[in-house]
Amino acid sequence: MAMIPNEEIAKIRNDANIVDIISSYVNLESKGKNYFGICPFHDDHSPSMSVSEDKQIYKCFVCGNTGNVFTFVKNYENVDFVTAVKIVADKIGYNLKVNLRENNVNARYLDLIDLANKYFINNINSNAGKKAKEYLVKERKLDEKVIDEFKIGLALGDNNLNKLLKSKGYTDKEIIDYSLANKSDDGLLDLFRNRITFPINDERGNTVAFSARIFNGEDASKYINSKESNIFKKGNILFNYDKARNEVSKSKSIIVCEGQMDAIRMYSSGVKNVVATMGTALTKEHIHLLKKLNAKVILMMDNDEAGEKSTLDNGEALTRENIDVLVVRLSGEKDPDSYILKYGIDSFRENINSAYSYFDFKLNYLKKNKNLSKSDELAEYINKVIEELNKSDDEILKAVTINKIVEDYGLDRDLIEGKIIKKEIKKVDIKPKPKKKTNKYEKAAEMILYMMMNDSKFIKRYQKELNYFPDKTYKNIANDILAFSKINGEFNLADFITYVDDFSYKDKIMEIINQNEDLEKLEIDFENFLSIIHTWIREMQIDKLKNELKEETDIKRKEEINDLIIKLKKGSVE
Repeated sequence: MAMIPNEEIAKIRNDANIVDIISSYVNLESKGKNYFGICPFHDDHSPSMSVSEDKQIYKCFVCGNTGNVFTFVKNYENVDFVTAVKIVADKIGYNLKVNLRENNVNARYLDLIDLANKYFINNINSNAGKKAKEYLVKERKLDEKVIDEFKIGLALGDNNLNKLLKSKGYTDKEIIDYSLANKSDDGLLDLFRNRITFPINDERGNTVAFSARIFNGEDASKYINSKESNIFKKGNILFNYDKARNEVSKSKSIIVCEGQMDAIRMYSSGVKNVVATMGTALTKEHIHLLKKLNAKVILMMDNDEAGEKSTLDNGEALTRENIDVLVVRLSGEKDPDSYILKYGIDSFRENINSAYSYFDFKLNYLKKNKNLSKSDELAEYINKVIEELNKSDDEILKAVTINKIVEDYGLDRDLIEGKIIKKEIKKVDIKPKPKKKTNKYEKAAEMILYMMMNDSKFIKRYQKELNYFPDKTYKNIANDILAFSKINGEFNLADFITYVDDFSYKDKIMEIINQNEDLEKLEIDFENFLSIIHTWIREMQIDKLKNELKEETDIKRKEEINDLIIKLKKGSVE
């Protein structure tokens, strides 16, 4: 497990405003002292997640998910704690030097690909790479900075890569399985030869595969790509996602294009919020990655029939997930790469600024190859529009579209409105997560612990007036609060959540934190809570003595035990 010093974790947590970090995943709205948003950890239909900027914690009052900034990222991204800290550090621009591969089960294979990538980079920067670099600079118009940033390399034709990898302890099977060589009669033969290599990274920036392109015209296959493996699934990876994800917060949008060169061209021209599907349709895994960005998606597929159909299909998949989708259809060139080279980046940006809604794109698509001056084709088009409107819950969109088709085609409004299905808004009754029933003693203990975690003065009062719980879990939590407060000189709830992250009773701590109690009103009851715990302690002492009494045979000792029981019942024994 990679280790990060506690001081560094605390600094990152302190520098990262939880509202800013969670806002990069979920839309938050300020209401009073706190912020509220749709909880991503259950099927939420009304904002039930509260984010406290003062305490730097979040909590959902329905499903009970609670924690600090690291907890949120850990749960949302489905990663381990160290990776969550690294993600937060990256978001705030903190240079956290940590090797995430130490606890990655695929570390050996990631290192294999990384070694190959370094070999390719070394090649392109050697004398043997001059022609390849010249091709990239002169013909593809990529400068040295871009070549370095995207770690573009060169596979030579000397068949030395597999020899290097074997010298580092990798087996023939591993080298073949990860698409770095094929088996031949003479042993292994490097898969990528005399090709420019483009590394493909996962969302964390680990290189997991390669796409390799000819540059000297000697091979009929323009591109060859790594085959899928346990670390590379084409349907799970969006090219440039690792770089683009930190750019999205500026524009609140992410551009989706088809090709790697399109993404590289845009990124190197200053439009950095871009990913590429590498020629595939958006999968549910791709959409999950895009949804994490909490941004509108701008579809910019190739300017041909296939690209138009891809826009339609991808737009449908995205809107089903309630993602806001815009469309850009470039004209004059097939793809963003060639468009920028021909017309320049300013003209390209104008296209982005003129992006229109996916619904408008769909309406235009429905008109395609139709002669709307013919009654039957117009009727077919209008019926398709109505069909699309009936899929939507947006009443304003419906009204605007109805107005438009009524005015454009002189149709009867009542007739059109009569075909629109009136959807009943179903109130979704989401019941809060049922709380485990607690007796009065457990309730009092949890209230005291809740107060201790929300105001340090109750830590001092606990030490002075109680300093003990009969229940082992509550006693451990109280001791942890005391220990944390002593170590740090003060008690900070957000940091305490990090402190207890791997404790066996962390869920109980989170459950207590998630209580929505008014601290000022609780303060009035603090004496009563203490009294209840003292009663609990006495009752447990009495039960223990009663059990002892049953086993005791000495008459004198029995009398002593009886006296103690009577005194405890009267409350005369401390």
